[in-house]
Amino acid sequence: MRSPNPVLAASFTLPTEVAVIVSRWGRRLSESLEAGLNQYLPQVLRSASLPQGPCSRSFRALNSSRPLDVPQGHGRRRCVLTLRTPAKVNIGLWVERRRPDGYHELRSLFFPVSLFDRLSFEAREQGGIELSCEIPHVPSDSKNLVWRAADLYFTYTGVRSGIRVDLKKGIPVGHGLGGGSSDAAATLLGLDRLFNTRLSRDELHSLAIELGMDCPFFLDPRPCLVTGRGERMEPLNVPSFDLVIYSPGFGISTRWAYKQLKRLTNGKNPCKLLAKALRERRYHEASQWLYNSFEEVVYKRCPELERMVGWFVSNGAWFAGLSGSGSALFAAVGPDVEVSLPAGVRGRLFCVRTLEHWGVV
Repeated sequence: MRSPNPVLAASFTLPTEVAVIVSRWGRRLSESLEAGLNQYLPQVLRSASLPQGPCSRSFRALNSSRPLDVPQGHGRRRCVLTLRTPAKVNIGLWVERRRPDGYHELRSLFFPVSLFDRLSFEAREQGGIELSCEIPHVPSDSKNLVWRAADLYFTYTGVRSGIRVDLKKGIPVGHGLGGGSSDAAATLLGLDRLFNTRLSRDELHSLAIELGMDCPFFLDPRPCLVTGRGERMEPLNVPSFDLVIYSPGFGISTRWAYKQLKRLTNGKNPCKLLAKALRERRYHEASQWLYNSFEEVVYKRCPELERMVGWFVSNGAWFAGLSGSGSALFAAVGPDVEVSLPAGVRGRLFCVRTLEHWGVV
């Protein structure tokens, strides 16, 4: 059993609901017992094994009127949690018909990769959300998915404490690598852990969908076949392999890419054949199944990206392509292949591996 949060546990007054639970065990809640339970309330709630689902949601709703304050001073430690959260690469992306809700049906293989952002969360007594990032053009208000995820969490749980978040970006912004969605999912997980609200998997999934279709993937990132709007995920047993990610130094708006999209895929697509080739390490064969619906519009606007894909393949990559709507490219390479940027080409290369499973840590 994990020890209770040393800051949050000390601030609780025992709610009536817990007294009812304890009394049902046949115990009388004396003042001395209440004082002891106040210190270890998170342990009591955990050991009570309250069921997830409607019952636990009702408990949170009843208790949401009681603020979860974070005390200061008197030698109490700061309550800080730091998480690393990965990027993802879309290997293949088929955009299909538009749904009645305005979204497109899509199919894609999502792979988490060893390229990370880092978020540090510090609970604070006063309410509100304070977000900082060392990159000047990254917004620190409601335009940022981290801020929106924190606001959504506090609204849903009723937690009245505030949060200070420091975001350090290792994932290029606007490159189709899912950095914003990954940060948002990590925020939901981090605040749930920090404030010990114990949201169920279904609750976290529902909150993540409100933030974006890529967000649920990052709650438990592992290789997946993703379908629907992006919310349906089928885990894939694909061994790790090496990738080179090329960042050209500029981003591409996903909204712009969808508006430019004229040709949609229909009927059968080779998504599962691509997954099978990767699972069996037949990387050269994987190239014949690789397709991205956005390549035509993105390469028309940025022909240098198409030339870079050709350069990767001609210099030993098994296959290469556009990740999501871009602008990042990926190239699958063997362990002995050394890759560097050709002369005169701007941008950065990241040597990464796909991750078979990555719980946000």
